[in-house]
Amino acid sequence: MTMTRRGTAKLVALATVAATVGAALLVQAGTSTAQPGKPIARGNAYGEWRHWGADQWSTRYSPLEQITAQNFDSLQVAWEWKGGAFGKDEYYRTTPLYANGRLFTVASTRRVATALDPSTGETLWMYRLDEGIRWQKAPRQFAGRGVSYWTDGTRERVLLVTPGYHLVSLDAKTGKPDAAFGKSGVVDLMEGLGYPMVPLAVDDSGPLIISDAAPYRKAKPGETWDPVKKIGADGTVGIESQIAASSPAMVVGNVLIVGNSSIHGYYPIKASNPIGTVRAFDIPTGRLLWKFNLIPQPGEYGADSWKNGSKQGTKGVGKVDAWAPYAADEQLGLVYIPVGMPLMDEYGGHRPGDNLFGNSLVALDVKTGKRKWHFQMVHHDIWDYDAPMAPNIMDVTVDGRARKVVAQPTKQGWLYVFDRATGEPIWPIEEKPVLQSGVPGEKSAPTQPIPSKPAPYSQQGLVEADLIDYTPAIKDSALALARKCRMGPYYIPPAANDGKDSTGFRCAWYAPGASGGVNIDGGATVDPETGLLYLASITGLSTTALANDPCSEFAYSSPAANCGLIGALPAPAGYKRPENVGFAGRASGSMIGGISIVKPKEYGGITAYDMKSGDKAWWMPNAGFIKQTSRDPIWSGVTIPPLPGRGQAQAITTKTLVIYGTGRSGGLPGEPAKLFALDKKTGKQVGALEIPAKTTAVPMTFLHKGDQYIVFATGAEENTSLVALKLPRKR
Repeated sequence: MTMTRRGTAKLVALATVAATVGAALLVQAGTSTAQPGKPIARGNAYGEWRHWGADQWSTRYSPLEQITAQNFDSLQVAWEWKGGAFGKDEYYRTTPLYANGRLFTVASTRRVATALDPSTGETLWMYRLDEGIRWQKAPRQFAGRGVSYWTDGTRERVLLVTPGYHLVSLDAKTGKPDAAFGKSGVVDLMEGLGYPMVPLAVDDSGPLIISDAAPYRKAKPGETWDPVKKIGADGTVGIESQIAASSPAMVVGNVLIVGNSSIHGYYPIKASNPIGTVRAFDIPTGRLLWKFNLIPQPGEYGADSWKNGSKQGTKGVGKVDAWAPYAADEQLGLVYIPVGMPLMDEYGGHRPGDNLFGNSLVALDVKTGKRKWHFQMVHHDIWDYDAPMAPNIMDVTVDGRARKVVAQPTKQGWLYVFDRATGEPIWPIEEKPVLQSGVPGEKSAPTQPIPSKPAPYSQQGLVEADLIDYTPAIKDSALALARKCRMGPYYIPPAANDGKDSTGFRCAWYAPGASGGVNIDGGATVDPETGLLYLASITGLSTTALANDPCSEFAYSSPAANCGLIGALPAPAGYKRPENVGFAGRASGSMIGGISIVKPKEYGGITAYDMKSGDKAWWMPNAGFIKQTSRDPIWSGVTIPPLPGRGQAQAITTKTLVIYGTGRSGGLPGEPAKLFALDKKTGKQVGALEIPAKTTAVPMTFLHKGDQYIVFATGAEENTSLVALKLPRKR
């Protein structure tokens, strides 16, 4: 790895600080909470939270029972740790880990790794890798969702994937890089991807633009760094394309499984980018063990599902990145990879075919990386329906038969449930005909796999029966508005807004939209004892209307304005910047007097499923119901039903409760931020605690020195924090 002198000096200085601070404070941190008679379960010790999803099964479950329905409202803030002290962040996405008496987390767009004293929130050590322009142009420049933890019973390591796509192994006690791992504790994840490593340079001082404009480039011979303009070559090397990671790696035994994130697929400029890969590394040494291509290369299984060819660098080939967290069954020796979609989000005319392994759940052998089984949940995705969340693993009895289950929440509003050893669906999943695209050049999939169970948890598509009909006038108005865009039950293809769509429509209804359903902020938690799965989701209705951006290499995309940006094609003569670019206004067209044309339903919020039968057990809105009013005369004299609370709830399960925060866009208007507790069997609210600010990531819980804590992230920009709650000490 090549680093600037500036970066090397900063790394050494930080390591020195870490060693000094760590030596002074580690005595306070305590020792392992693992208790005699309570063995490691699913890769997690009793009372700990060693994985992003609590354990390898991503249950987000803790067997702790100190906090109950009777005392939940008595919880108090034990401490607040200011992550913003390490720099800005878009919003704080982290779920900390707790292992062997310490908390581990990340902060800021630099992804600073830290260890905290669980009793006080005091910083024990911190580490930051200076990545130069690789950080500056990282496609996922935010704190990430956390770190990974490993121990062999003697050695302990914190494993960090940086914004600039390095893998760092840190001593969990001191924060110092492990000299035996990679090169001085660091593995450069850009190496080994099949692209040349070259000196990099930039032509502007800003970050990568979300479309993939203003990237870094290959440095010119002799090019140096201009410290005033902050352009040129700073000594950083890498591949000449953007790639990153946005979730922690997965620890299974001594193996670390690492994926990647690509640029956002909303409105990219370049018609190819790096293919998604999953790789495994030996944790003690950093040695590469295996690599699995998520876009099968020529000769590999699934390559024929890319009708124009799948070779890396081919036009239309790229993305398919497994960017979400993973789950694993160490006993079976399998890791379960939820896979993202191909390039780009709402148009796929450049990539005909089903496009494996896009939008799939893939089970890989942990030791070899060989595919054991896969299931593609969306063929030829043109809806941005990434698999956005770690699957949840359970052992349940279904129809009298003990089953090893893996359940994958999705953006499209279905939970796909499989036998995790074989990939066999637990309940039938049928390929059904779906609407076909009318966009020029697009060839959509003729069928999509539709689960028979469980029932959906979000609005899907838009049909006449979904529309409000409280009065004849309201019904007529809703139907007239609905018919302006293409309707259908689910998987309605996006429409082109230029009048060239063969369906005659210039827009199509979009439900669930790109945010889900389920997305990374929500997801599911399970109760291993009862077989219930609690799924936190959103619901809504918006539209798609594709446009041609003449300065990109694609025929259609979401409306964009790339002309004039660094890296874009030149603007044609007479070009005028389009209005209403991006995603603004997509949902506003589904309202009459501020009221949605869709009837309120038991969608979004938290849906509990009995995984023994696949049936819905109960449903609760996120934080409650929102009163709706309108001044539009059409609503005069009509009692408007309340709307379920918005936003993605962020839930965990304990021995006694389902505990959730509302998420950054949740909560009720005018109400203070709260943390809620629900009865696991009925969904009845049994606690509501006012907290300093809304949760922005999935909480976690642990037992430290006899006290059960709940810790959650909150805030954005400079005001990010971790907040710890615990019960007051008895006098």
